[in-house]
Amino acid sequence: MKQYKKYLIRLTDLFDVNNFPAVADEVRSIKEKITNKPPSLKIEILISFLKDHSLEEDWISANPGLTEFITSGVLFTGDIEALFDSSKNNPTFRDEFEKFLRKEFITFRPTEIIE
Repeated sequence: MKQYKKYLIRLTDLFDVNNFPAVADEVRSIKEKITNKPPSLKIEILISFLKDHSLEEDWISANPGLTEFITSGVLFTGDIEALFDSSKNNPTFRDEFEKFLRKEFITFRPTEIIE
């Protein structure tokens, strides 16, 4: 049986978060849930796992709490992973998407939850 992608990303498409509200919601949820996790390699671990479900051994050793949380299956809804999967044939889109995620995860401050 043929597997269909969740999102239809053309070769000429560029990433715009406004076109993916479920992805934006998932990013907000992740940011809230990881606020108390150690910062060591946090962004690299998150993006690597979301992109292709892989983690380097030294990352697991450097931040075991976060890697355990990520691999438990409770952190993600699947929209970010589906967008990475759907955009495999469009490297520009994937690069822009990854830059967006890095910016979102690096600019997060715990006070954002409280306000």
